[in-house]
Amino acid sequence: MTISVFDSENAKPMVQRLSALGFNCQRFDSGSIKELSHEYPDVVYMVPIAALNSADWPTMRVKLAQANRYYVVVGRDTPTEEIVLAVRDGAHDFLQLEDFDSRWESAVRKIVESQKLWLQLYGGIAKRGKELLMGESPSMRALRQSIDRLGPTNATVLITGESGVGKELVATSLHRTNNTGPFVAVNCAAIPKDLIEAELFGAERGAYTGSIKARQGLVEQANGGTLFLDEIGELDFGLQPKLLRFLETRAARRVGANSEYKVQVRVISATNQNLEQLISKGQFRADLFYRISEVTLPVSPLRVRKDDIAVYALAFVRAAGERFGKHFENVEPELVRLFQEYDWPGNVRELKNAIERMVILYDGPTLRAGWWEAPLQYPAPEAALAGQLAHGSTGRMGASAPYPAGTSLPLPVTGNLSRKQRLELAARLISEGGHDLTWVAAQVGVNSSTLYRWRKANKI
Repeated sequence: MTISVFDSENAKPMVQRLSALGFNCQRFDSGSIKELSHEYPDVVYMVPIAALNSADWPTMRVKLAQANRYYVVVGRDTPTEEIVLAVRDGAHDFLQLEDFDSRWESAVRKIVESQKLWLQLYGGIAKRGKELLMGESPSMRALRQSIDRLGPTNATVLITGESGVGKELVATSLHRTNNTGPFVAVNCAAIPKDLIEAELFGAERGAYTGSIKARQGLVEQANGGTLFLDEIGELDFGLQPKLLRFLETRAARRVGANSEYKVQVRVISATNQNLEQLISKGQFRADLFYRISEVTLPVSPLRVRKDDIAVYALAFVRAAGERFGKHFENVEPELVRLFQEYDWPGNVRELKNAIERMVILYDGPTLRAGWWEAPLQYPAPEAALAGQLAHGSTGRMGASAPYPAGTSLPLPVTGNLSRKQRLELAARLISEGGHDLTWVAAQVGVNSSTLYRWRKANKI
C-alpha cells in the first residue's frame, strides 16, 4: 500500500505521521496522478487542508476526479465547518494530525476498499470476470465456481433467471474469464421481427427497403469473441432454424447474399422464460434449445439470497455516491433490515435503482432507513395473476386485490405467462397508476427496454 501526499510545504507533518505508522510514502503533483486501475487499486492520495486554498487546487481536484481517485484531506485542530466544506468539496475523508493511529489506519483501509469496489462495479475488464459478481450466499459462490469451470471452454451456455438478477453480468464474466475478443450483446425482444435476421447475420445493399449499403451482422462483429443473445425466448420462430444452422456450422449468409461467411464465436444465451414450456406450446424449437443449452446456469433471485443484500447495498451506495458526486460511506443497519424484508421483484436492478434515487435526493455519509418506503407487493401465483386479469384488478392501487395491501408475498410467476398475458398485465398496471416503468417491468417479468418498446409500438 502506498500513500501519495500532495507535494507542498505542508506535506512534511503528514509524511512523518504516515512513516511512523509504517506506510510507504511518496509525493505527487498534478502530473503524477495514476488513474485508478486494477494494477494500482491501493494507492491513496492525501492532501493538506492548506492546499485547498491554493491556485493549483481546482486543477488538481479535476485531475483526481478524472482518474477516479478518492482523496483524504488532513489538518490540525481544524474547525468543524472547514471539515464539512472539505468533504462537500469532494474529500472522501478528513483526518486530524492529532487523531489516534487506529483512526488513520482505518481511513486508509476504507479508501482502498472503496477504490477496489469502484473497480468491481465500473472499472472495465477485471483480471477475473467472476470478481464482478458480488455476494457470499451459497448460490453466488456456486455461480462463481461454475464461471471458473466454464469460462475457458467454448460450450454454449444458457443463463436463466428472473429479470434484473444480472444475467448479462454473468455472460460478460464468462467472456472475460478467458476471452480477449469482442463481446457483442443483442436483445432478441428489442429488434423488430422483420429486421432481426439482418441484424444478426448482416445484409447486402438493397436487400430490404431502406438498405442503402451493405451492413455487417452482429455475428460478424463478434468474430473471435462472444455473441450474447438476451431474451432468447422472444426470438422469432421463423428465424430459429437459421440460428440453429449457424450454431451447428458457424456459417451464416447475409440477407441478399449468394455466399456464406464463417466465424469463430462463442454463443451465450439468456432468458427469463421457461423455454421447455414454450417448446410444448410450439413457440420454441426443441433442437435449438438443446443446442444453446449445453450447460445451463441458473441465477437465483435476490429474495432467496437476502444475506447478499447488505453486500450489494454497501457497494451500490458507495458507487452511486461516486457517480453523483455525493459522499456516502455506509448504510444504516435498520435500512438493511427493511431491504431484507422486501422481496425485490426487480431483483438486483431494482435494489440498485432504489439506492441511486436516495443518493440523488439526500446527502450522506449514511443512507438512512427513513428515506425509503417499500413498494406494495402482491400476488405470487400465476393463478392469482390470471384471476386479476380476468376481473380487471391488479391490486396495486387499492382495488379489489386478493391479498391485503402491503402483504409481503412471493413474486408473480411470470415466467409461465404468455406474451399476450404480459401485455395485458402491463397495460393494466400502467392504467391504474403504475408510472414507474421499471417497477411495472419487474412485475410483468420483462426488461425495462422491452416495456418501453411495447409502449412505443402502442401495444400497451
